[in-house]
Amino acid sequence: MTNVSFDHHSPEYARNWRRINADLRDRCPVAHTDAHDGYWVVSRYADVAEVVRDDATFSSYFELPDGSHHATTIPVSPMRQVPIEMDPPEFFDYRKLLTSRFSPAEAKKWEPFVREATAYCIDSIIESGRGDLILDVASPVPAIFTMALLGLPLDGWQVFSEVTHSLIHSAPETPEYVTAMGNLLTILGQVNEVIARRRVEPTDDLISHLVQAQINGRTLADDRLMEIITLVIFGGVDTTGSLIGNALEWLYRNPEQRELLRTDSDLLPKAIEEFLRYFSPVAGLARTATRSCAISDQKVDAGERVFLSWSSANFDPEAFDDPDEVILDRFPNKHQAFGLGIHRCLGSHFARSEARIVIEEVLRRMPDYVVGDAQPYPSIGVVNGFISLPVTFRPGSPAGSTLRLSLVDEPG
Repeated sequence: MTNVSFDHHSPEYARNWRRINADLRDRCPVAHTDAHDGYWVVSRYADVAEVVRDDATFSSYFELPDGSHHATTIPVSPMRQVPIEMDPPEFFDYRKLLTSRFSPAEAKKWEPFVREATAYCIDSIIESGRGDLILDVASPVPAIFTMALLGLPLDGWQVFSEVTHSLIHSAPETPEYVTAMGNLLTILGQVNEVIARRRVEPTDDLISHLVQAQINGRTLADDRLMEIITLVIFGGVDTTGSLIGNALEWLYRNPEQRELLRTDSDLLPKAIEEFLRYFSPVAGLARTATRSCAISDQKVDAGERVFLSWSSANFDPEAFDDPDEVILDRFPNKHQAFGLGIHRCLGSHFARSEARIVIEEVLRRMPDYVVGDAQPYPSIGVVNGFISLPVTFRPGSPAGSTLRLSLVDEPG
């Protein structure tokens, strides 16, 4: 067994993740680290794909003899997220319950709302000629959309955004993480209040859909509802904002490519796929071996943890030509940024749509933005993004968004 010094939550990894990943792919593509009680790191595209598609051998929720469990994050999150932390056959019941609400048609239906939310956020800074692309646009738009999708009051978006933003970029067990987790539990108390109201007076939002749903003839208990809603919040609020922030920062440093996308928005769908590959907003997720097995030529024992590095797989030269280059019209582009297999990201259609709309509107309304002292996440073990991305630009006029943050607007 080859032991390596590797911790996907470390500041070193946050600063040098591409180099560290490349070194593991070349030197030891299935490596063991002692960080966080020990786990295997799988770095090559083909190996990651093989593991993630074998749900019988590699579990997303593995119960241990002492009653504890392993799930899809290392270390394990204190709150289970459903259905991503479920195995078949149970997984399929819950995935089916959600699929209709996260379809391409639903993403299309919500586009006018997302565009209106984007206009609202840009309007808040456009006259001043300065702002923060993360705090004022890239983070708020997905937060506002996620609140509307769930059926939570839109004027609470800022609290949800700030809490998830700080929790995501704080390394586990740090004081910042503990504080953010406490704040998360507070706002989830507000979600419980909405659940109770929707049980009595359901509407057409996702929470109403969930409280009326049945699995095997039974409605879902409140704790199971919270496990699903928590996944929607974390998956919806920060990952998309991080993708947008990384793309806009890269476009600032590559002005010819920025101008290309500004003048030809038809290129944006392929560009979004390339930004997903190149920045891999979610670095990877974990599985647990249910039996003794081998990954490539490396023996893995039952009960051992395995970290599947999407961010490394997305740079594997065996899968991509010129992987270190951003090729905006790359095709085909079979990246693993949304994962693979049955657990492939449920919200991928929404993420693509939101990123396309926000980037298009920023390039249209703030085409000359200049990035100042950007502050990247100190830990990218969960999501790779920026804490802040301050910008200056030529002031403009408000678009006059009609978004009403005190109400939950229906998708147009």
